Amino acid sequence: MPGLQSGPYDVPMSDYVEPPDNNEPEERPLDPEERAALRQDLVDVQVLKEVLEPKGIKGAVFYCPDCGEDHFLGWDLLAGNLQELLEAGESPVHEPAFEPNPNDYVSWDYARGFLDGYESFEQEELGEIGSRLVAKLVKSGMRIEEVKGVLAAVGLQTPDGADPRDPKRLNRNDK
Repeated sequence: MPGLQSGPYDVPMSDYVEPPDNNEPEERPLDPEERAALRQDLVDVQVLKEVLEPKGIKGAVFYCPDCGEDHFLGWDLLAGNLQELLEAGESPVHEPAFEPNPNDYVSWDYARGFLDGYESFEQEELGEIGSRLVAKLVKSGMRIEEVKGVLAAVGLQTPDGADPRDPKRLNRNDK
């Protein structure tokens, strides 16, 4: 500005800003497969929260290669980071957990493995349990239509391909 004296602290901002590092890879938008994987991760985090939080597991721990430390993320913070990554293409800076107890967190690999087992049990074991239940109820005198009604009332489907009158479907302790 004309008429103003330059003082000792009048230094252009460019003297303080580091030039861009040309060795860093250029950011690119997420491709459709990455977006689909992030959406699935969001669903997984919600299920993990519902299943593991009542057992005292507060979230997941991730190793950060940039700082060489573990980052403990609660389920809500993890979901928020995934959502931000999905929407903005990058994960936000976050505050680390305040003195987290490592025993309250599991690794993401463990959490995903747990979820795979949980879903597998739900699909395989509930089908087997459902088949045995159908057979037991039919054996006790219920008509198949009544059995289907009972199962539907509790949110279960009648297992496919199982003859409810097949005695092999009964547990040996139920005979």
